[in-house]
Amino acid sequence: MRRLWSQSVPAPVRGLCLARERDAVLARDGQDGLILFNHAGAIQSQRPSPIPPAVIACAEDGSAYAVGGSLSPGVCWLEPDLSPRWQRPLPQRVTALALEPLGRYVAAADAGCTLRLLDRRGHTFWQATTPRPLAHLAFVPEKPLLVGAADFGLVVCFGATGECLWRDGLVAHVGSLSVSGDGEWLLLACFSDGLYSYGSAGPPPQRIPLETACHLAALSYAGDCLLTWDRDNKVCLRGSDGTLRDQLTLESPVQALALGALGEQGIAGLADGTIVRLDMTSGARPG
Repeated sequence: MRRLWSQSVPAPVRGLCLARERDAVLARDGQDGLILFNHAGAIQSQRPSPIPPAVIACAEDGSAYAVGGSLSPGVCWLEPDLSPRWQRPLPQRVTALALEPLGRYVAAADAGCTLRLLDRRGHTFWQATTPRPLAHLAFVPEKPLLVGAADFGLVVCFGATGECLWRDGLVAHVGSLSVSGDGEWLLLACFSDGLYSYGSAGPPPQRIPLETACHLAALSYAGDCLLTWDRDNKVCLRGSDGTLRDQLTLESPVQALALGALGEQGIAGLADGTIVRLDMTSGARPG
């Protein structure tokens, strides 16, 4: 594992997402600015967020980006150049956000335990109520499924029209949620509990124990490899069973993590304002 490039933004990096088909990275910096980088680390677009952001999201093909508001509760849909297309107010601050891979829908969860699916024109397609506010959301690319998780004790899967297909009361803190393309890997990073994975059919989950606590994890499209971060500032490339393949120690805590579709490259956003692109195809190096 080696660094391909790094860029600095006003610290800290408060959010990051990877449009894997376009190979572009959207970052939210410490001054509520939005910066779009291309595959080589060059800035493609840079704008202040149209609303004070709590969360950001991107379509896999880079056709759309979205911002969920905190002080001004609502969702703002952004064009590929980050210019606002529309903005819709919501009753409470947005806690989680996800864009459908082809940019056709945006899902937004708020602090009032409501989950909404909006189309690309900003119209509400469906809405549902959850027992707790969701902190993580992800669309399954190959199936009409939307998966969400709360910070503690809740994992839930919704169908195409907002029906709850299954839910589970996982007794663990959840740091991140990542899904494979077919939805047969729904991966949760659960701090000292390691990793938990679900299939698209739901519980029971499979626990993947790790040698250290895991705060963040990202899956490849096929689910055959994953990228994790632990409290020692180590970014680790692992097999689907958690086996360590390679690792690299970074200078600052990781705030956000993403992995390319084939698991060949990763992106880490750090607390000191550094965004690092990693090459996973090189041989193992000392951490």
